[in-house]
Amino acid sequence: VISQSDIMELERCNIENIAALEEIVGCTREGEPTGPGGTDSELRAQGAKWTQHVLETPRAWMCCATYVAATVIAGYPLVGGIATLCGADFEKPYVLYPLRVVDALIYIFLPQIFILLIRLCQGRTLLHRMVGRTIVIGDCPWVAQCAEAFLSKVVATTYSATGITVFSGNPADHLAHKMTHRVVRGTLLACGRP
Repeated sequence: VISQSDIMELERCNIENIAALEEIVGCTREGEPTGPGGTDSELRAQGAKWTQHVLETPRAWMCCATYVAATVIAGYPLVGGIATLCGADFEKPYVLYPLRVVDALIYIFLPQIFILLIRLCQGRTLLHRMVGRTIVIGDCPWVAQCAEAFLSKVVATTYSATGITVFSGNPADHLAHKMTHRVVRGTLLACGRP
């Protein structure tokens, strides 16, 4: 059922649409730039920040592959290699096996170690979840559903490591009820303007 308020909101959106698009895109309908520091700059900055979250998994994979290849090809895992440089006596089992255990633990936890190192280098929060990212879009129904469909289509062509899950909802209606139980550390929330 379409109410009078729905019709009024659609009329308002129709009237304000061109000015809003100019602000979002960063140029006027005549093609002139709107100037620095606008909404387009804010959106690009936020996108660059969110990109760091999405790309940390493939970056960690590349770091792990490099570490494993380097240590296996060289024949010196990190702790064992350092011990060799320091002149450790590997003939003694009480020296050899603890070093191998530490090197094995490094290999086991290597993805987590590299994700933490990447976050530390980027100045990001260390305690976010180390899993796939979720983006939640909160806006009026037609905007939220269109944005969810578009974003889902865009990321459908990515590799699994850079994939994201997309949800949407109306913050004035069901977003809190739909998403409250799904929110975890690392969820990215995009809310429209009132």
